[in-house]
Amino acid sequence: MTCLAGEVLADPVGLVVRLVGNVEKHLPAEQVRDIVLGVVRARAGRRSLAQALHDDPSLLRTGRPPAPYCVAKLLMALHDAGAQDIALPRCGECGRACRYVGSSTGGRWGCSPCFDKPAVCAGCHEERRVTSRDRNGEPRCANCPDTEGDPLQELTELVTGLDPALDAHAVLAALGRATVRPAGQRRLAWAVVACRELLTGAGYEAPTPAALRFIDELVESGATKVVRPACPRCREVKALSKLLEGRRICRACLARHAAVPCSGCGAVREPATRDSEGRPLCPNCMIRQPANLEECVGCRRRMPVATRLPDGPRCNNCRPRITAECGICGRMAACEMSRATGQPWCERCQHRWVTCSRCDAVAQARGGTWEAPLCAKCTSTTGLDLDHGVMGGSACGHDTAP
Repeated sequence: MTCLAGEVLADPVGLVVRLVGNVEKHLPAEQVRDIVLGVVRARAGRRSLAQALHDDPSLLRTGRPPAPYCVAKLLMALHDAGAQDIALPRCGECGRACRYVGSSTGGRWGCSPCFDKPAVCAGCHEERRVTSRDRNGEPRCANCPDTEGDPLQELTELVTGLDPALDAHAVLAALGRATVRPAGQRRLAWAVVACRELLTGAGYEAPTPAALRFIDELVESGATKVVRPACPRCREVKALSKLLEGRRICRACLARHAAVPCSGCGAVREPATRDSEGRPLCPNCMIRQPANLEECVGCRRRMPVATRLPDGPRCNNCRPRITAECGICGRMAACEMSRATGQPWCERCQHRWVTCSRCDAVAQARGGTWEAPLCAKCTSTTGLDLDHGVMGGSACGHDTAP
């Protein structure tokens, strides 16, 4: 595991803002901070960015790889915001400054002409730069686009024939909302035409996430025969945002599939990270690692972050509470707002173990009422324990921490 500098661990975003401010005199620090937070959202990514600039501050003036790709993203975002003293990222092959570069392995990045590998065109059979691919996935050069049929017309005829509630205009509008680029629209059209079952319940076999967005757009447009696919594991109709063994599944099922005993507490959960020896750590144990502790603005102790406020991080003891009627037990008490239900949630209910009134699982109460409690799976539409982090878990300070 890489040994990180102390300032990188304590305040990576502040370090990046300071280093950028040493070079760029035309952007205020507050704007630079907002750009950094927008470019890299995860704590690990922010530390990687801060460590790279800490080790080589000249990256801000030269823009030359090798360096993590997040450095190139930061340079491009700063230029888009009006930076004048920061360098644009330079291609690692030809050295020219670019407003867009692609990433590669080993900390390399570069422009499209240098990074796009030539291939034998399926049309002219010459080795040329690939500008598109045909319906069979074969490469095509700029002189040999695939002209065999009109994929958008084929898609329109397929969908309107399946579902008379839609007309050609509605189908093309849904396609445009699902994917904007013409090349992506053609790929999506070819995929659906080749496997029309994607529209009638087999969407979990979609070769691209755009196909799922297309199905959603058709349903929102009034389709009655097009079917949103259910997760092939839990059989629930929800967002299929993850790919496992060639099938698209929901986030909760992937978490259950990836669950292993935590090396810290023994809880069987999806690992949030691994320690220096490669052992899995759950979200609760991850935020309690010494490197992830931060100084609470309330008590000034280095503690796990329970919540973040405009004035800084707060530990579990210093997080704000309101006196309100608990949404579960109904009593007036010091409460927090539940992320799962949006209702006040007292500390007694946060620690209460129950038998779920819907699925009969023994778990901590996360919703429902005192008499008919619900577990996290039955409370949250995603099936995840959104409120677990309020008491120090992953929902607080995992992806939002600097």
